[in-house]
Amino acid sequence: MAIKNGSTVTLDYKVYVDGQLVDQTSPGEPLVYTQGAGQIIPGLEKGLEGLNKGDKKEVVVQPSEAYGEYSEERVLHIPREDLPEDIEPQVGMQLQATSQSGDMYVGVISEVLPDHIDVDFNHPMAGKTLVFEVEVQDVKE
Repeated sequence: MAIKNGSTVTLDYKVYVDGQLVDQTSPGEPLVYTQGAGQIIPGLEKGLEGLNKGDKKEVVVQPSEAYGEYSEERVLHIPREDLPEDIEPQVGMQLQATSQSGDMYVGVISEVLPDHIDVDFNHPMAGKTLVFEVEVQDVKE
């Protein structure tokens, strides 16, 4: 049975960025998702369409079909006086922020300066081309 919208798909994968392994399924713990339900990134979903149980494939996913392009507009300059007093900012530290509409965002401090900090709210994989090695374990209606 070929993967199509509505299929329940079980697969193992490895994903590489710039030749480096950045994520993979654990042995005996495959990824299970529903094709067409938006549970995985769009580019990977498109690349899996039509595959069958036992198929192996390399799927290259461009940023536009993964986590988007990197945007300088998502790097915020936050005055130090706006930080809670109990926080000593350090590069790499994660901060949570809530938008005016109530959405929660996580950013990473990318620079600490005397008068402000820069917090990067881009997804860590933004702007990256992802190379997946997949093996389809099962496909069900």
